[in-house]
Amino acid sequence: MAMLKTKQIRNSSSIGFPGGNVKSDVMETRKLRPNIRIATWNVQSLNKAGKTDNAIKEMKRLQIDILGICEMRWLDSGEMPLDGYKAFYSGRTDGAHEDGVGIIMTQKIAAKVKNFPPISERIMLIQLENNPVNINIIQVYAPTLDKADDIVDEMYNTINEIMKKLKKNEINIVMGDFNSKVGEGSTSDAVGPFGLGERNKRGDTLELFASTHELVITNTWFKQPKRRLYTWKSPKDKAEKIIRNQIDFILINKRFRNSCTTVRTYPGADIVSDHTPVVGDFRIRMKKVNKKLIPNFDLAET
Repeated sequence: MAMLKTKQIRNSSSIGFPGGNVKSDVMETRKLRPNIRIATWNVQSLNKAGKTDNAIKEMKRLQIDILGICEMRWLDSGEMPLDGYKAFYSGRTDGAHEDGVGIIMTQKIAAKVKNFPPISERIMLIQLENNPVNINIIQVYAPTLDKADDIVDEMYNTINEIMKKLKKNEINIVMGDFNSKVGEGSTSDAVGPFGLGERNKRGDTLELFASTHELVITNTWFKQPKRRLYTWKSPKDKAEKIIRNQIDFILINKRFRNSCTTVRTYPGADIVSDHTPVVGDFRIRMKKVNKKLIPNFDLAET
C-alpha cells in the first residue's frame, strides 16, 4: 500500500471507564452528564446550498461535539472553519461530487487534533491528543449493496491496516454508514441484544471486523424504542408497510466500552436525508495537553 500523506498539527485515557467487566450483558444507560457527545450521520451531501448550515444547526440543537459525516461529497481533502466549528474532510480527487467522508467538531476539540490522514473518499482518520488518553476516530462510508464485494473487501482491508497501527490503550472509535445489518439478538461479545431487524451478509463482515479488533457495536447494546434504533428509512416507507433498517453504527474498543453511557437515533433531525443521526454520549474527560510534534501516521510502515 502506498504511503499516505498526513496533515500534522502541533498542539494522550479520559479514560472514561477503561477495562472492565460490565455487570450484566447489557450496557446500562447511566443518568450522568456526558463529557462529550459523538455522532455519525449520512447527510446525503453537504455540497448543496444551506446543508452545511443545517448540519451545524443540528449539532448545536442536539449538543453534538463531534459529528462524523457520510456522503459529504466535497472534493479533495482539507479542513475548513465553520461558525465555531471546524470540518475535516476527505473526498474524491477525480472531480466527481460523490461519496466523501468528513468530521465536524467544535473549535475547542479541533485544537486537540494532532493528525489527520485523509485516506480516501470512504475512510478518514482523526487523532486527538488528549489527557489522560488519546482518542482516534475513523469515519467510514461503506459501499451500497449494489457495489461489488471486492470494493467492500478493499475498504475493510484498509481499515484493518489502520487498526493495526492504533494503540490498544487509546480510545479507538470506528463509525459511519456501514450499509450492513447485524440484526436483533446478541451473537458475540461485539454485538448486543438490541439490534434491529434481520442480519445480512454484510452484517457478518462487520461483526467479524469488530471481533477481530475487540470492538463493540455500541448502538446494539442499549435498549431503546425501535424509533430510536433505526438509522435509515426507505423512500417507500409507509404506515401500512414500514421499511426501516439499522445500518449506521458507532464502534468503540472493548477496553473503553463503559465510557459509552447511551446511544440513540434522532429521527426528527433536519437535513433532507433518509438517514437519521446516531448519537452517543461518552464520559471521556477532555483535558489540555502540552503541545508537541507527533510523528506521521503511515500505513506503509511495518
